[in-house]
Amino acid sequence: MTTRRSNSTDEQLPHHAPPPWSTRNEAYWLPLWLSKPLPAGIYDPLEGVYPACTTSGFKGGLGMIQIVRYTGTPCGSYNELLLIPGNFEVQGGSQKGKSRMRIARIYVSQPETIYNGRRNWNIPKHEARFEFSAPPTSKSGSPPRELTVSVYPPRLIESHTETELPFFRVTLTPMRYLPAFPYSTTWTAAVLNSTFVQPPIPAGDDGFLCGTETWKTFEAVAATRKARLMWVKTAEADNVGREGHWPDVKPWPVGLWLEDATLDIPVPEESNH
Repeated sequence: MTTRRSNSTDEQLPHHAPPPWSTRNEAYWLPLWLSKPLPAGIYDPLEGVYPACTTSGFKGGLGMIQIVRYTGTPCGSYNELLLIPGNFEVQGGSQKGKSRMRIARIYVSQPETIYNGRRNWNIPKHEARFEFSAPPTSKSGSPPRELTVSVYPPRLIESHTETELPFFRVTLTPMRYLPAFPYSTTWTAAVLNSTFVQPPIPAGDDGFLCGTETWKTFEAVAATRKARLMWVKTAEADNVGREGHWPDVKPWPVGLWLEDATLDIPVPEESNH
């Protein structure tokens, strides 16, 4: 559901942190493959009724759920959950006629990055509360035997109790018996092209939920010296309460754990489609 903040004014908006961004993080990638028609809830209700945020151009292909724990960005540290359904046909700009990825739904843990992600790259960020069963892996340490990630709706931030259900929960088990290996999205561009073409997005009632007017194209480059495979187990339906916050999508049972990773996001190309 759409994040709302009361009594928001321009004076309360965070400082604009323009692109490019160079960030550090630990990330967990959960691949998936969706087919037409896309399930309900691919977009937040705010974006879902906006003409540019349509599913009609969906072409399929490899998609992904990503969980990212940022430790260094122009907006400080924060957590992120995002959904890339797959590829969409591009109608204009330098990528016209190609199939490119799109971030359709995304939650973050602090408002500064909501404002800047929406303004800089048309990334339709909304706020949520995150819980992790273990801290990020230290540079000299090993990942935990198991990591459970739970994400709660923003309206539960102040009233969270053990009886409340997250709208997303997953348990990740790194394959510790296999060695870690280096990885960069530049090496797998033929299979997983990391060029995103994001449609313009509407503004919400809250000033942090700023809107945009042009399409934005950019290549997000992720890299790490320590990637490893992991087992992925999503929570059973009885243990989550999606309630319109998250679509009914199921990732593959094997994913990728990226320790001490970097993510570089450039100044986007802007176009009118």
